[in-house]
Amino acid sequence: MTPPDRHFSAFKNELTALYGFKPGFVFLDLTLGDGGHTEEALLAGCQVVSFDVDSAAIERAIGFLSPRFTPLVIDPETFTGQIPANFSWLIIRSNFTQVTSVVQKLGLPKFDGIMADLGPSQYQVLAPGRGFSFSVDEPLDMRLDKALGVTAADLLAVLNEGELFDLFTLADEPFAKPLARIIVQQRQKNPIKTTKQLADLVSRVKRHASGKIHPATQVFMALRMVVNLERENIRELMSQVPDLLKKGGLIGVISFHSGEDKLVKEFFTLMETEGRLSAINNKPIEPSDRELLISQRTRSAKLRLAKKII
Repeated sequence: MTPPDRHFSAFKNELTALYGFKPGFVFLDLTLGDGGHTEEALLAGCQVVSFDVDSAAIERAIGFLSPRFTPLVIDPETFTGQIPANFSWLIIRSNFTQVTSVVQKLGLPKFDGIMADLGPSQYQVLAPGRGFSFSVDEPLDMRLDKALGVTAADLLAVLNEGELFDLFTLADEPFAKPLARIIVQQRQKNPIKTTKQLADLVSRVKRHASGKIHPATQVFMALRMVVNLERENIRELMSQVPDLLKKGGLIGVISFHSGEDKLVKEFFTLMETEGRLSAINNKPIEPSDRELLISQRTRSAKLRLAKKII
């Protein structure tokens, strides 16, 4: 039974079948979060390396998986020891864009399977003080890593109307143009600094729009993507993946909107033309009806898989 405050990882229950998890399989979970994907690999007897830059997320994952699994937690900036060859679970406190240099520094083997889940966890979205949620009124921050310099409020304060339009279209926001215009008008009277200010403004513009999700969902998603350099990070990560895999190894990427899925598809296509990867599925895998009964939050998830050829 999943605890009520634990994020349900998309495709969690399908991973063993998709990847062929078994003892001796070396799995790289690039987005630990609440530990759903890591847990499935550990239960199957895999050796697991998990990345996460969010210290709070690491603590939560350890709490959910203990006492059955106890990790070795490494900060690669300060670590000077040697990783035991027979480790069971290794957590690396680092951004996944640094994966190649960290793997080389620690002397880790190549991987049989790699997973990257590009969506934030339920905890990250709902945690107070981060500015991701429109359900509470708090500063518009949205940084997953506080070392990043620019907040969502900063973007709303300095981007011009055209730049705001481009930003909102990243998350397929159909009202991008009127939203960009009203934000520029509004900030001349009063800076937009809180989640409630922004959510109310978006709701006013989209008051006649229909749909099951909150009117501000796509605007908040677009800001989160840009604040956390998500598109740049995806490109940086994908360029490193083939060299981290063993021949025949699998890379899986879970995305949550069309822009991310398009980036992944384009990368797999490029790697196919170079003869390095072979896409397993031409169309993304979507959550099963069974999974949607467990968690409606995964309804927009899309999974693409590719196998390393050389």
